[in-house]
Amino acid sequence: MYQITWRNFSAQSFHNAQNKLRTAPLWGVRFRNRLMHDGESTTLRDAILRHREEAYESAHRFERMSAADQQTILEFLSSL
Repeated sequence: MYQITWRNFSAQSFHNAQNKLRTAPLWGVRFRNRLMHDGESTTLRDAILRHREEAYESAHRFERMSAADQQTILEFLSSL
């Protein structure tokens, strides 16, 4: 269903990540009422669709899914 790319940690990868935000773990996401680094998203759907830059393609894929598939993803996330 998804292609996952694993990357090794290195000093160079740390240096390249200095201006990036760390993604919060998804476990317990069902207990959060504010999402994203700025707390501006109040729903999982909004948080997914607000992704930009490296995550833009993931947000766009979610947007192109059928309503039923989107609901399945949201239900899964709500179970974490």
